[in-house]
Amino acid sequence: MNLRPLLLCTLLFSAALSAAPEDGGLDSIRQAISDTQNDLQKKQQARQQTQQTLDKTRTALAKAQQELAALTRRQRDTWQKLQTLQNELDGLKTEIASGKAQLARLLGGQYKNRRSNAVILFLKNAEPGRKARYLEYARQIGLANQKVVADLARQQQELQQREAEIDAELDKLDKLKAEKQAALGKLGKTRSAAERENSRLAAEIDKQSQNLARLKTDEARLNYLIAEIARRNAAKRKQEAAARAKAARERLAAEKQAAKVRKQGKPAPADGKPENKPAPPAASEEKNKPAAPVSTLTAEDRALQGEYAGSSGFSRLQGSLPRPVGGSITGHFGRPRPEGGVWRGLFFATAPAPVRSVADGTVAFAGSLGSYGNTVVIDHGDGYTSIYTGLSSLAAAAGSSVKSGSTVGTSGSTASGEEGLYFEIRYRQSAMNPASWLR
Repeated sequence: MNLRPLLLCTLLFSAALSAAPEDGGLDSIRQAISDTQNDLQKKQQARQQTQQTLDKTRTALAKAQQELAALTRRQRDTWQKLQTLQNELDGLKTEIASGKAQLARLLGGQYKNRRSNAVILFLKNAEPGRKARYLEYARQIGLANQKVVADLARQQQELQQREAEIDAELDKLDKLKAEKQAALGKLGKTRSAAERENSRLAAEIDKQSQNLARLKTDEARLNYLIAEIARRNAAKRKQEAAARAKAARERLAAEKQAAKVRKQGKPAPADGKPENKPAPPAASEEKNKPAAPVSTLTAEDRALQGEYAGSSGFSRLQGSLPRPVGGSITGHFGRPRPEGGVWRGLFFATAPAPVRSVADGTVAFAGSLGSYGNTVVIDHGDGYTSIYTGLSSLAAAAGSSVKSGSTVGTSGSTASGEEGLYFEIRYRQSAMNPASWLR
């Protein structure tokens, strides 16, 4: 039975298990991103509802303004009617006053004539055939004067009644106008509030969309950087594995050649040096010693075994890493960020302070990285990297080796203005929850 494939699969599977992180953070990050997208969608729906409310308010406001304009025109027309009626009433009052004065003079004359018996004397001296006619004239004149005065009084009463009705109409119009103006004021406030809310939501959505786009761009840049580190490490491991495989093949060839020489009983090598052979074991030891199993691993298998023999060094540090900086943790892995998106690491709120590497490694990147600001990326091997962002100054250079606790920079602030350090741990390109790695 050929055990080489089985041993190789076992070796690779064991190495993968030892190097794999004990963290299910990717699912929580995806869920948090989904939650953020849902929140953005809800805000967009709220903005649509606000816009609908604003449109309805504007329509109602326009209608109320039209009604108020109609009331104003009606009030103006009624006021003009009142003015016309008032002029008529003033003229009628003048006529009534004149008629009353004329009637008073007439009555006064009749009174005087009655006192002086002028009418009696006039009728007494009149011809007999005309006396009755003169008496009828006098009676008709008196009735006519009374009718004129009565008509004027009735007209005055009608005009006064009409004036009262117009005054009541004006009062009613004033009240309606006041109500419409109050409604307009309320609608104006509703419109202003809706416009402010609409503007606020639009600005918030725009800001959150821009932040999400910026974060995704910066995340893509960081992912590319991590991928480049992984590719370089893979190429280095492949090169080292090829070198080990070549050395193993050369050793195996040398061993086969030496065994062949020994089997053929040929003399020692041409260099003339005596061959250092181990002392033969005692007969009893040789007899009791179990036979060594025959190895079925090729040189390539042994090279892979050498490649993974020292792996998972960083993974064994999970739960025991020191904090990169002091301060309180205000941004937690997988939770929404104030400016949009989610935290893919931890944010330590602190005044400017030294930032230290959490483990031994090689600085893969040190410089400015978009909205992350000054950033240091340390490669810890086996696909693990630690990331330190928002630094006010750098104390490490790309390519340099650092020890655990080495200062790599000074904390500064994030793009949103928060003072502190943003810290990530990644396995290959997957963000891990640093809280499970720090002690």
